[in-house]
Amino acid sequence: MLRILVFFITFICALRSHSQSSERAFYGGIGVKSNGFGLAYQTKLETQKGLGKQFDIDFTTYHHPQETKSFNTEVNYPTPYVFGKLNKAALLKTGCAYSYSISKFTDAQRIGIDVIFGGGVSLAFLKPVYLNIIYPDPAGFDVIVAEKYNPEKHQDKSIIAGYSDNRIGMNELDYKAGLFATAGLGFVWGYFTNFPKRLELGIFGEFSKNGIPIMGTVKNKSLTNGVYMKCFVGKRMAKN
Repeated sequence: MLRILVFFITFICALRSHSQSSERAFYGGIGVKSNGFGLAYQTKLETQKGLGKQFDIDFTTYHHPQETKSFNTEVNYPTPYVFGKLNKAALLKTGCAYSYSISKFTDAQRIGIDVIFGGGVSLAFLKPVYLNIIYPDPAGFDVIVAEKYNPEKHQDKSIIAGYSDNRIGMNELDYKAGLFATAGLGFVWGYFTNFPKRLELGIFGEFSKNGIPIMGTVKNKSLTNGVYMKCFVGKRMAKN
């Protein structure tokens, strides 16, 4: 994994150092996709000929498509939980993309449009799910115990009161590497060309060998896909 990250960072640096770009823009914002949401950062390099490169970093939540929240209505003060969920996950994605400008953003009366395609590496951070399990004590009262979810042991939904404190299990963090690819359209506009706004819409595919272990009761697919949207505000640097 370390070799992959070192190679990718070196590749990105090479792209940036050899770029003949005439403009550089920095963007920060939020991203929403079919399987999660979170924060997004982008550095974009553009040339006079309409060709460009961009470097992206996203940190988002990650959800299995078959996650369904439920409540145990038989207990007092239940909290929502997903039955069958093994791990809570967050995804760090680092990638580069090439772009071609269809319409260049030059002033407040125009919208810049560019086509984007690229890919990169991802790293999933996994925290095991702990549930509040109801057990009777010798005196006949109910006692709540925090236990790591086990698909073979925790099959009775009536004794599950919900998730345990999110801090439980933080010392058991694990990770899993993967790859991703994207393609989409970018839209840039604003009243001041030095402080543009950017909207990016597209499709994505994510691959992780044997899948990211989110659910314990259904299959975790190695390849997932969907749509995404990113909303940015940015700063454009003067021409070289």
